[in-house]
Parts: sequence; C-alpha cells; structure tokens
Amino acid sequence: MLKLDSNSGSDNKRISTSKIFINGTFLALIIALPAIVSTVLFHYVMKTNLIITISAGVITLFVAMGFAYKISKRLSM
Repeated sequence: MLKLDSNSGSDNKRISTSKIFINGTFLALIIALPAIVSTVLFHYVMKTNLIITISAGVITLFVAMGFAYKISKRLSM
C-alpha cells in the first residue's frame, strides 16, 4: 500500500498498486486509441497523404491528452 501524502495529519488515504495500474492503463487507452484510430482511418480508409495522416494523428493525440488530464484529476480524488 502506498500513502498519497505523508504530511496529511488525520487524513490517511491509502491506494493500492493495482488501482494505480488500472487507472494508468485506463488513461493510456484514452490517449492512445483515438490517435491510432484516426491514423488508420486517414491512411487506409480516406487514402490521404502521409503528412496529413501524421498531422491528424498528432492533433488527435493532443486533444486526447487534454481529456485524459481532466479525467486523471477526477480519478485522483
């Protein structure tokens, strides 16, 4: 078991390593899957240029990271 904050007086919240692993895996899926789907969609379905495909994947990645940041704040409460 890991303590979240060693300086908190009576508020001893503990979190297990499996919960950290599950939350980390969930956030990784939220970040990675949309970028992979958009890259495959643009390259194989729409048959676009490689530069456009990479640009769409990177833009999708940054948007997904923004959502994952908001979700990670909610998961840490």
